[in-house]
Amino acid sequence: MPLEAPQLDSRTFETLKRQALLRIQRYNPEWTDYNESDPGVTLVELFAWLTEMMFYEMNRVPERNYLKFLQLLGLELEQAVPAVAYLKFTADPDARLPPGGDSLTVPERTPIAAQPAGGDPIIFETTAGLYLIRVPLADVQVLDGAGFTVVTTANNTPGTPYRPLGWVPQVGNALYLGFLSPDDSSTAGQAAPQNPAGAPMLGLTLVNAGEPPIAGRVFPQELSFRVFLPLEAQAGRPVNCAGPAAPTPAPPATLSWEYRAAAGLWRQLEVYQDESAGFTREGTILVRGPADIQSTVEGRVKDKRFWLRVRLAAGAYPAGHAPEIDFISPNVVAAENLATVRDEFVGTSDGTPGQVFALRFRPVRKQTIRVSIPDETGQAEEWQRRDDFLGSNAAAAHYVLDAARGEIRFGDSRNGRIPAAGAEITVTFYQYGGQAAGNVEAGQINALQTSVPGVAAVVNERPAAGGCDEQSLTDFVRQAPALLRHRNRAVAADDFATLAREVGGIGKAIALPLFHPDYRGVAVPGAITVVVVPANDDLPPRPTPAQLEGVCAYLDERRLLTTELYVKGPEYKAVLVEARVAVEPYAAFDDVARQVGVALNAHLDPLGRGLPADSPLQGCGNGPPPAGPNPLFAGWDFGQDFYPTHLYGVIQAVPCVRQVLRLDVSVNGQLLNNLNDPVRLEADTLIYGVARHEIEVVPYRDL
Repeated sequence: MPLEAPQLDSRTFETLKRQALLRIQRYNPEWTDYNESDPGVTLVELFAWLTEMMFYEMNRVPERNYLKFLQLLGLELEQAVPAVAYLKFTADPDARLPPGGDSLTVPERTPIAAQPAGGDPIIFETTAGLYLIRVPLADVQVLDGAGFTVVTTANNTPGTPYRPLGWVPQVGNALYLGFLSPDDSSTAGQAAPQNPAGAPMLGLTLVNAGEPPIAGRVFPQELSFRVFLPLEAQAGRPVNCAGPAAPTPAPPATLSWEYRAAAGLWRQLEVYQDESAGFTREGTILVRGPADIQSTVEGRVKDKRFWLRVRLAAGAYPAGHAPEIDFISPNVVAAENLATVRDEFVGTSDGTPGQVFALRFRPVRKQTIRVSIPDETGQAEEWQRRDDFLGSNAAAAHYVLDAARGEIRFGDSRNGRIPAAGAEITVTFYQYGGQAAGNVEAGQINALQTSVPGVAAVVNERPAAGGCDEQSLTDFVRQAPALLRHRNRAVAADDFATLAREVGGIGKAIALPLFHPDYRGVAVPGAITVVVVPANDDLPPRPTPAQLEGVCAYLDERRLLTTELYVKGPEYKAVLVEARVAVEPYAAFDDVARQVGVALNAHLDPLGRGLPADSPLQGCGNGPPPAGPNPLFAGWDFGQDFYPTHLYGVIQAVPCVRQVLRLDVSVNGQLLNNLNDPVRLEADTLIYGVARHEIEVVPYRDL
């Protein structure tokens, strides 16, 4: 039986007031007015309220002792996690190249802001540098055995997937990417042609009117493309946690990147990296840029373009697994919801033990901070961050960071050195940010915060995802026993599930031993699959590839070497309820129908979040709902069989509902013939309620 902290005094305001009023009759029988308007009763209520406050503080003593114990064990709240977005940059066609350069670039850690309606700007920074292709992608077409198919509109419209190598990929099929070019005169060593307005068009060499040619390449030395899979196809797909150094899985077929050379022949380009594994995964593709490309007419596009193509050169995809993508975009780079601060002066040491200095911004990413303090000779010395001072001697140049508060603490000359008196303490570099507010919608990250030559526009074509706030104290206390059990190592199944829930943005997890996602129903020795549910408001909540990779990286450091680990999202079954309910005649029918839908979805919620704060299910003179959690709205667990008859109790728990006249339940679009038969769910499966149920409300009539 688990230990529970005792409540030292459970009396509430109402209890204290009632006890005081009862004592009046015994000790002061002349006092007969107990109404709230009586001044004496007002004083009784005041002292009852003050006493309740004292009881509240007294009852927090066991909680404080518990937290102090966890603090002594070195446990702390999980830090906030930054959201990740992929940004597409568009080059300015009239931009001049930087002096001494042959291409336009976006530097690493370039800040871009999102401006949500009515909120403060949210800063994102690119995680890597980017070479810009200086001409836009104008046309996309697919070559299969029957000829060319133009898919430009599908590629430019997210949510309209297409097959980049045809419905049945065969050797010779190809995806053609046509970049804007007015004619075929722009070849190596020639001047760029002019558009009708007289502005220079981008070829391999640029010219400005009245000036000598400006050397530069249309296609830089490295091309970056991002392959986006359909959201439904890639969300929650299993990820093999083979370690951070594991190579990208080999594609099932060999793809060749090629370009039209000046001689009119197709020449091959070197592929530096292909995270997409031949269009089968979402990822970035880095390709060497062509130096002598020529504009030509290809396929069904009648205008001349600079053409690149991705050709199926050898091999084949398994039957029924032809690749399908949402779109492919050039000039795309990842960005995190973090902002960089450099050379921040935080204060001067006074030579006393345990000094604490505060940074300007928080929360701080622990992994990024660097602190510099002059030594005895005046040379800058970089100090090292530690989780605590237990292993630090008197001479150790160590400090401890409280990332949530943005505070740096130094030692006491026994554990950790004290900065010399008068020494100026400078944080040379740190990044801050990372909250759930960073999960902005597509198109909102579009405001450059610094001048980047050659960039005309930037936008996120997909929503940012993965951001979450710092762990709450309530959640930390709830998870503390599990943290003490697993000791930061994943051995038992419960260890994997507990550790997965420690990753930012994960609301629920289960570990299935002997479960391999590719061999369902077969016990695979050494395999374990962790199924995670993100803490978001999507319906249903599916983890993004970035979240699955994050859980993989976190668990991979803590698993046994012999464990074959996979992380995936849950399988889901959608539940649609069609009901006819009879309610009190004086009830607001629309409001009752809405509350029935809210109650149903709270009952079927995969995350078990209970009723929303703005839907307490009150009305019809019933007053507020009873205190404490209601098991009807505790949500759903993995593999828990679904009994449709439970929905009668859920609907009748809504105020004003007197009778359920008709109840029809559909699961994944299939109407259940017998509500008494349970719906069996597999171990990695959850159910959820659809966004809108069909609820008909009629007045109750007593027969």
